[in-house]
Amino acid sequence: MKDILLNYVMKVDAYAPLPSASSAYIRKVLCVVKPKGEEVGTITECLEKTQVQALTDANCWKLLEAGMNSIYVLPSNDLKIGDIIDNTDKKFFTILIDGAFSNEETNAMTIGTFNGVIGWTTETQEEAKQWGYGDNNVGFYDLAENGSQNMYWAFGKLLSANNWKNQQYIVMPLSSKVTTINKANLLFEDSVSFVLTSEEYGNRLALFASNRRAIIAPYAYEEATLKLQSKALQYINLNQPSYTEAEASLLEDALQGVLDEFIEDGIFTNANINVRLTNEQFVLDAEAEVSEPKALWRIKATMKQGEI
Repeated sequence: MKDILLNYVMKVDAYAPLPSASSAYIRKVLCVVKPKGEEVGTITECLEKTQVQALTDANCWKLLEAGMNSIYVLPSNDLKIGDIIDNTDKKFFTILIDGAFSNEETNAMTIGTFNGVIGWTTETQEEAKQWGYGDNNVGFYDLAENGSQNMYWAFGKLLSANNWKNQQYIVMPLSSKVTTINKANLLFEDSVSFVLTSEEYGNRLALFASNRRAIIAPYAYEEATLKLQSKALQYINLNQPSYTEAEASLLEDALQGVLDEFIEDGIFTNANINVRLTNEQFVLDAEAEVSEPKALWRIKATMKQGEI
């Protein structure tokens, strides 16, 4: 206990700020797989390869090999999983559909209120293209014999990294038999994620995209939104602000600090937020503008020969 004289001279009311909202769920993944036994419809957290193999013959354990600490596994005979997702207490921002599910099954898929990233592997380029053009979807082209291992590996590397990186040309476990520039160009033009096999460099991830955008885009937007909401709550709770232009400006500075961190990390090239008073009681109006994260994958070069 503090000395009585100190408390007499200066009484201090201490306020502890609310903790920041947890963003751990953004790096969590649910794997929807064909069941190995009778257990279906239950989401299980797996920390080891053997736990996954007890539930399914799918290769989603590759996520663990790629660096993830744990994954959620949902054995299911179909993809009508909306009710299961809405009713679970487990949080995740990525769903990976094993390649054992057909195009017809993915088209009939229900996901409830889930609005994160959904990846799926198919050996048909057109199917991968069409799937990858939906919302935050990722269409991954790969051979059926590879059992979706390349997709699991790529996502494992993405989600286990310390920072959001697009995973350009990382080493991949298996070849998808993409060995010609013409085939690679066609896949690239369709914004299909795929592995390119080089005689010198081996199997390399040659594109990783979500709905024709950089793979990190949906994750960066989700994390930025969450951190802005968390900062706003912390600021209001700690400072108990009045409804004034001055307080709106101070809140704006606090929120801009959140976006500046994304700029410093190279995720957004520019990001701004404007906070202002409205005619509505208790409510401020805020508008944020952020650039879309982009990824460099290829270079078009021109070489001029001869004297200059």
